[in-house]
Amino acid sequence: MKDHHQLGKFDCGEPSLNVWLVEHARRAQIAGTSRTYVWTPEGADDVVAYYSIAPTQVERAGLTGGQAGGFTIVPAYLLARFALDRSLQGHHLSDDLLLDAIEVITKAATVAGGRLIVVDAINNPVATYYQRRGFQPVKGDPLRLVMKVETAKRALSTGLVTVSTQGGLAGLVLSTPRGEAASVVASPDELRAIARELENQADDAAAHPATVVSLREAIKTALGRDPFAAD
Repeated sequence: MKDHHQLGKFDCGEPSLNVWLVEHARRAQIAGTSRTYVWTPEGADDVVAYYSIAPTQVERAGLTGGQAGGFTIVPAYLLARFALDRSLQGHHLSDDLLLDAIEVITKAATVAGGRLIVVDAINNPVATYYQRRGFQPVKGDPLRLVMKVETAKRALSTGLVTVSTQGGLAGLVLSTPRGEAASVVASPDELRAIARELENQADDAAAHPATVVSLREAIKTALGRDPFAAD
């Protein structure tokens, strides 16, 4: 967040998140207690989405053995605030904002260390949202959820698929956060098979929140081969 960003028009529908952005975000950033990242429309300075990240520690009590990794006090990053303006809600952009935040955290953890990503949900529906994206509630507190940084890294490394069509064929491009890209041409039947496999994986992830949906693996399963593998 920079000095020129305009905060006053932001309204996510949750007063506490609005107030924190306007009255506390800049002071916390100057003090070094957290850092806030914002989205703005192209050519404008009005903030329409934001998240705030702070370093933290988590006590072993409440964590699984895998989450704690044998430590009594576990270094972590807290996704302290996370909100989209009403103008963006209903357009399936919360996942994009969350991936943005997770990528920032995993990069920080690579440089400075850190084992967990922590979120404190403001209510049960928000907690359910995070669970469906791989976060797990700690024992005794269903509103505090964690994800291992390594789990987040694996999820990010699965990549992003973009699709373009021409005539009866479609081009798939798989891009990863490391800047790699590979492409393949698929038929309409193959596209439908990929869509069905992604739907099956999404259903599995909803039933088992720790499941990480891999786009590349879904495409490999649907087609019976890895179309992105080098010849």
